[in-house]
Amino acid sequence: MTAGPPNLALGVPAPSFLTVEQAHHGLRADAFLALSLPSLSRTRIRQKIQTGESLLNGRRYATSARLKTGDTLTVHWRSLPAVGSGRQFEILYQDEHVIALDKPAGAASHPAGRYQADTVIQFLRERFAADLRASLSEAGDFFLSLVNRLDVFTSGVILAAKTVGALRAMLELAARGEISKRYVALVEGVAAWDERRIDLPLGPDRASVTTIRVASREDGLASITDCRVLRRMKRHTLLAVFPRTGRQHQVRAHLAAIGHPVWGDLLYKDESRFLEYQRGENDSPRAHPRAGGPSFPLRHCLHAEESRFVHPFTGADMVIRSPLPPDFLGILQGLEGQA
Repeated sequence: MTAGPPNLALGVPAPSFLTVEQAHHGLRADAFLALSLPSLSRTRIRQKIQTGESLLNGRRYATSARLKTGDTLTVHWRSLPAVGSGRQFEILYQDEHVIALDKPAGAASHPAGRYQADTVIQFLRERFAADLRASLSEAGDFFLSLVNRLDVFTSGVILAAKTVGALRAMLELAARGEISKRYVALVEGVAAWDERRIDLPLGPDRASVTTIRVASREDGLASITDCRVLRRMKRHTLLAVFPRTGRQHQVRAHLAAIGHPVWGDLLYKDESRFLEYQRGENDSPRAHPRAGGPSFPLRHCLHAEESRFVHPFTGADMVIRSPLPPDFLGILQGLEGQA
């Protein structure tokens, strides 16, 4: 496959031209684009095809179209396509079915919004590009997909499947609640309880100007989070948190709802700060002023420390852990030292 280089004349990137080689004869068009443009999500690839931003031999085509040797796909860009993943992620575990990575704060799981490069899925698809090409060429089962996602400024264990069959099996485990997770959260305020269950249904926050914030709503989806105090400080509490359901932003929204927002959470502590960040008005990669002491990468103090599940293919009891990262520990130590 070949691609034309971007041309920034008049500020509009030139289209990319992808030529189908013999090794990719017979591939579905969407699979070929996923292989050729790993920075694009599957949703974005479908959009490119459905809106006519990608053409096959100069004509519109279906996502399921089968390609022939010599076919040319043209992909038009409204802005420059993202580069791949230059960031490296530590592999905590892998076998032929699943892989677990240690995601740092500041990295996105998938390309989305302002985060179009250095994502977890790009790293995986580039690291295993040869396996992916071979599988697509031979109509194999190898195709990397994330089993769970973590918010950009949440760190810790993220699981991925290496095959379509493994993804199906892992998602079935998750749907049955058989992938248990333990988070560590540093929250504002001193908890007056040792253990607590938060049972609040969650749904879109109608009062928010964003489309991603959730809040407790009577008509929301059932959401349960268990918490246990690990350490109390003068004005903060370190918690072990166990989400029993898997709703968007569940831990962050639940903790904010009971008056203990996660330290550094721009969206659930002060939405105006989040909006400033989205507009690029506080883009500094340093900790915000509350931190005090040394500068640390911008993050909120929520860390996916552990995932447990029974391996769907081997039957082994899997326990995958990620230690608290240095930036989290540095913030914790700085707050513990406050008078």
